[in-house]
Amino acid sequence: MALGARITVVVVAFTAVLTVGQLGVAQPSRAAEVADLVTIRDLARDAYVWGLAPEFVYRFSHYQELVSAPVNTLKYGSNEAAWNNNATNAGDSSVLYINAFIDFNPTLGGPDRMVLTVPPTDGQYYVVNYLDAFVNGIGSIGNRTTPTRKTTSYVLVGPDDDWAKRSYVTLDGRDYPVLATDANLSWLLIRIRANSLTDAADPESVANVKTNVVQKFALNSLAAFEANDYSPVYPASYANVSPTPQQVQEAQAWKSTPTNALAFFGQVGEGLAYSPLPVKKTAMNGTAMSDLPSWYIPQSGATDTYFMPAYDQQPTLERFAPIGLTASGFKVPKGWGSAELAALEAGFQAGVAVVQAAVSAGTATPATNYWSYLNDVIGTYPNTKSGYIVRAVVVLAGGSANIPLDAVYPTLNSNDGGAQLDGNNTYSITFTPPQSNYASYPVTGTLPPMVERCGKVAGFWSLVVYQPDATSSSSPFIPQTSVLNTAYSDATSTEVVSVSGNTMTVKAPDWGPIDLSTPLVFGSNAADYGLLPGVVYYVASQPTQLDATKYAFQLSNRWIQELSPGRVPIQQSGSVGGQPGSVVTLTAGTSGLTFGPVQPVSQLGSDQLNAGDLAHNPDGSVTLWLGPSLPSGASVSNWIPTPNTAYYQSVFGASSTVSTAIQVMIRMYYPRPGNRPPSILPLNDAVTTTYVLPPLVKVDTTASSPSGPVATPSSFAPPRNPASGCVVAPGVRLLSDVLAAEVMNRYMVHPLSTKLGAAPLVKVRTGVPVALVAKGLKPSTDYRVRVKVDGTYTDVWTVRSSASGTVALPVVTLKRAGRYTFDVTPTGGGGSRYLRVEVR
Repeated sequence: MALGARITVVVVAFTAVLTVGQLGVAQPSRAAEVADLVTIRDLARDAYVWGLAPEFVYRFSHYQELVSAPVNTLKYGSNEAAWNNNATNAGDSSVLYINAFIDFNPTLGGPDRMVLTVPPTDGQYYVVNYLDAFVNGIGSIGNRTTPTRKTTSYVLVGPDDDWAKRSYVTLDGRDYPVLATDANLSWLLIRIRANSLTDAADPESVANVKTNVVQKFALNSLAAFEANDYSPVYPASYANVSPTPQQVQEAQAWKSTPTNALAFFGQVGEGLAYSPLPVKKTAMNGTAMSDLPSWYIPQSGATDTYFMPAYDQQPTLERFAPIGLTASGFKVPKGWGSAELAALEAGFQAGVAVVQAAVSAGTATPATNYWSYLNDVIGTYPNTKSGYIVRAVVVLAGGSANIPLDAVYPTLNSNDGGAQLDGNNTYSITFTPPQSNYASYPVTGTLPPMVERCGKVAGFWSLVVYQPDATSSSSPFIPQTSVLNTAYSDATSTEVVSVSGNTMTVKAPDWGPIDLSTPLVFGSNAADYGLLPGVVYYVASQPTQLDATKYAFQLSNRWIQELSPGRVPIQQSGSVGGQPGSVVTLTAGTSGLTFGPVQPVSQLGSDQLNAGDLAHNPDGSVTLWLGPSLPSGASVSNWIPTPNTAYYQSVFGASSTVSTAIQVMIRMYYPRPGNRPPSILPLNDAVTTTYVLPPLVKVDTTASSPSGPVATPSSFAPPRNPASGCVVAPGVRLLSDVLAAEVMNRYMVHPLSTKLGAAPLVKVRTGVPVALVAKGLKPSTDYRVRVKVDGTYTDVWTVRSSASGTVALPVVTLKRAGRYTFDVTPTGGGGSRYLRVEVR
């Protein structure tokens, strides 16, 4: 179906509903019974809270189809999220995104089954979050749930498909995993970790991850997959098609949540009619939890039986029938007049206030250093009043969320429980090195505790600065001020060919496309061309491709973003909105000039720590600085620029008033599980977390040196696993945490002997996982673990015993036949304990 055709039909239907309600077209005679006005108001309030999620998915799918890609088509991320692109809502610059809306509605006439192909997870973190029409997570594919060394294809099916209750389907003699949705319309959001602040040659750079990982994902109809000999069909071009001016104009109607009741409930109703609620027999409903495939996300509170997360909302929807909202759509009830419509509007506005208050309240307390986060009921939501409020808060705060096992998103709006964070101020946050053991919990202020693999963070964490905007459901926004730190930018990567008038001709860069609004920084001889070295300029005209190797464009020293009703610069007002300032006057210099893209610093985290880019304090801690300018004595590599009045006045004019409120978020992808403290995840029902984030401190910038001298980035290496890699000895390999958890209770060997000659001999097959448990050790004591292979001992782990004298060691697989000896010795001296394993 042609792009936009689906939208045209829906918009016409929506306009009809809106016109009747708003313009007061003659209504049917008043019914004998009209709902009580208080009841109408209360139902409208609750319906707004409940309906925000389906309205968002339905509306956002139409917006994305107009400005990004048709349904059932991947929108490949070519650049990290930034202030001037629409990578996704509340985007993170630590990842590349792939977006798609999957539509199984039979009225489309399109494919009824799809195939999602994903690359191996080895050496690269990604998570595929498959969401339903209510922003519930249905599936999670990636390093945590489905680690793999090979390309894998999943068959995606609709809620009523004959295959929807299957875990696998056999095609051409091969089994393919099946993932069923519980609604016609679903959302596929894929995050692939990439270091946006490293050199393009780095394997973890955006350029390399884009080519070697992002472009290995594919989405095909099953028919196309089968026709290609059961192999994915990759697109001829991964470039995203730029929307036409007409499409941009049409998209404005779908860009933001409607601000009045009739328009809002009209969209909710259309979404429900287009993608009906699941019923008891839908898809995987009724599956025993023990039989649920690993790529499915259990619904909130699941114990023995799995039900699709959107199931069981019918009683809630039935409550809203008196205000005209049903499974068939929304229609103003017969007999309603101005009083009822006013009550509906009042209830709608009350619902807005409820969600706004919940967003503002959060879970921040002095005990959390005023960080607010949800580490339990999020990503998939209970069908209860409180669950719907959390769901609505997530939509308003960023659109959707992963489940906590995949990601936790602590946010900070105030560092003292009172005043909103302001980008005109300077703040610091210091992370201390983790310790090998702790006397008590919770642990406060260390580097975020994450799952580690092969000696480094398996996922990633990053601290991001946003601008919140209560008037837009697609906020918070990455601020343009992120371009002010050019410490991670290279001004020598591309050459200027010539200058004619105010137009610059350049060689085609190898770092990616040059688009309207792209920020650039020029080399040391920029003054020869009328420019200033190190100063940020913006591409001010749509680049013209002269031939295969050259582009031509003009420059401006300003980019004027669109402002929201809340006076916040809208993130997606780069190449699809906003406008440049005056074109810069250029001069034709005689010496060669180089330039490169500005790599905006909106976030810093584990990628920069692992790369050795962040400066450490003398005690090994790491301080990040958030402020309008670099504090005296701080390292520029640790600075995230913040929105401030002086900068915005230079862009929008001296008399303009633009919001400088900021929000700080720490994203933790693949956090350490709660049963392995310290962790931001719950330990149990009574202990909600064993880790507390460090405080954000307002800094007095008049001090000559905010923190004293800092060390160079290379002075401290990031924490590493003592095994220094996955292979800890010849034939001995550490298992992933996921696989280790699966085998822990099936292949556990104990106890250890105190004498080598009397050590028990355990016989296993090659490749079988072995989980070693040492009992009867000294309580709360550090032990060194070694493995003897080919007559040589190799240190593998250092661990600490529990208060009961027990240690559960990481799980290994033994890849070679032979005998292995494991030795557990107190680091402070004392007798060893031994176990021998024979592999056949």
